[in-house]
Amino acid sequence: MNSKSHSNFNSQRIALSIEYDGSHFYGSQRQANVRTIQQTMEDVLTGIFDTKLLIDFSGRTDTGVHARGQVCAFDSDGIERYGLETFERIIDRNLPEDISLRNIGVAVENFDPRRDALSRKYRYYIQHGPRRSSLSRNRKYHVRQILDVDSMKSALKSLPNTEVDWSAFAGKTPIYYSTRRTLISTSLREIGSSTLEISFESDGFLPHQVRIMVGALLRVGRLKISPDTFHLLLLGGIGSAGPAVPPEGLELAHVRYPAGFVDWVHSEESIDNYINNEHRSKILV
Repeated sequence: MNSKSHSNFNSQRIALSIEYDGSHFYGSQRQANVRTIQQTMEDVLTGIFDTKLLIDFSGRTDTGVHARGQVCAFDSDGIERYGLETFERIIDRNLPEDISLRNIGVAVENFDPRRDALSRKYRYYIQHGPRRSSLSRNRKYHVRQILDVDSMKSALKSLPNTEVDWSAFAGKTPIYYSTRRTLISTSLREIGSSTLEISFESDGFLPHQVRIMVGALLRVGRLKISPDTFHLLLLGGIGSAGPAVPPEGLELAHVRYPAGFVDWVHSEESIDNYINNEHRSKILV
């Protein structure tokens, strides 16, 4: 049993799952004089409730990075005036076109979207081959060479699923910052004849880790290094496995929490079915 008490539908701790096109944002974290996800969300909610609201996020995304399942939370005493589903429609109607509300729920007291997360899943999309698509330039990283997908899959399988030091696949981190993480799962899926979907789920990621991992994996796909050499990159110094691929192919796909921490209005299955049927063709044009 977790140490946090479970709230009812009059709770003041509200959780949101949002998706966004990060192309025109300077990342998720609030910054002065630039457009960010956090500032935009806080402005919208402050306008709805007519009081200043601050939002906690499950984690940061960089400039140009997208999200399908970013989670954020805030405190409000106005939820009982509407009910969650009405409240959901009000929020979504007031969001800009490049942010949409995926789900809403009541969270346990003192819910922290970042510290309470069990894992995060990221996906990176690559289009490979001589033909490029102007419509997908902000969703997929285009590589003109045909990649050796089987070698890339073998390289992914060589990565350890135990806690190890991932600093070789990380950008600069503070001295006090632990670089040990547990990679829970990886996958590489071919979508059509030219698109690759590479997924990583971990209990946490270091700065730029996913983009550096994909960059190293591309070296395997281009036959510049073998799958065995890819595995040995873990032994290198900080950031030595780089460089990182560009941000446009990356999305935060999902954040997982202990059961009962959030009472979501919609089930994950219903959301995933909707996205697969309605959105995937747009994301992967």
